Amino acid sequence: MKTQPKRLAAVLACLAAVLPACAEGEAPAAPELRRVGGFSTPESVLHDEERDVYLVSNIVGSPVEKDDRAFISRVSPDGEILDLTWIDGASEGVTLSAPKGMAIAGGRLYVADIDVIRVFDASDGAPIEDIEVAGAGLLNDVAAMPDGSIVVSDSGVAIGEGGFTSIGTDALVAVDPGGEVSRLIADPALPHPNGVACAEGEIWVAYLGAARVDALDASGKLRREISLPAGTLDGLVRLDDGRLLVSSWDAGAVFAIDPAGDAAPRVSTLAADLPSPADLGWDRARNRLLVPLFNDGEIVLLDVK
Repeated sequence: MKTQPKRLAAVLACLAAVLPACAEGEAPAAPELRRVGGFSTPESVLHDEERDVYLVSNIVGSPVEKDDRAFISRVSPDGEILDLTWIDGASEGVTLSAPKGMAIAGGRLYVADIDVIRVFDASDGAPIEDIEVAGAGLLNDVAAMPDGSIVVSDSGVAIGEGGFTSIGTDALVAVDPGGEVSRLIADPALPHPNGVACAEGEIWVAYLGAARVDALDASGKLRREISLPAGTLDGLVRLDDGRLLVSSWDAGAVFAIDPAGDAAPRVSTLAADLPSPADLGWDRARNRLLVPLFNDGEIVLLDVK
């Protein structure tokens, strides 16, 4: 029986699509990527799961200057900017200078702002209170704990024209639901804690000054260390399957870490060619990574397969 030309063309097209994926050593497909612009020094992206919206912290200049010019944006999962200045430091009654990491707990939005944690109503952005952290140097990332408390990293650095300078305030700070502040760890020898993630009784931390992430127990005791190919780490998220995603400024990339089991953790590059990737967010409903590009005024939405 003779094969019809149209049918033959269809078969060949199918083979052309399938055979390359079966080639030995073929790398997995890169995650689908979309860019959304229009931001001003975006440092962190957070998925507000209850309202299904992305929150973006905009520093608007220096990450250490108390200039009250910063704002937080609301963005739809489709990439539409719903409200660029939803929470605006320029508005009366709102103070916001250099917002970095964010977390939502108990209906409250917690925002690290240099040496203060700003607290807003997560539904309408109204300011609630400021939580002073005595002796803080540079509060950076924020993660929510299951009990409604939060953990905040103090990177212990000053930032100037020459880059980072250690000031010795390196710490992990805990804030309970009542606003009481304590330090889980306070050690000048820490390599500048940055990204934090909390899950299943563990606290994971990534460092500005080391190419590694650590797992700590709830009291701050070290459980394990995982080395990475490059440093100047920033954002850190933990997925429901136990994997960790961490951004590296040195590599301009996001690393994926599979720490499961007793074997050596598997580390791979999830996404490359991402300049100045800052504090990551994760949309678990869409398996989507949210990456602010600090120096480019953009956020990147990566659909992870």
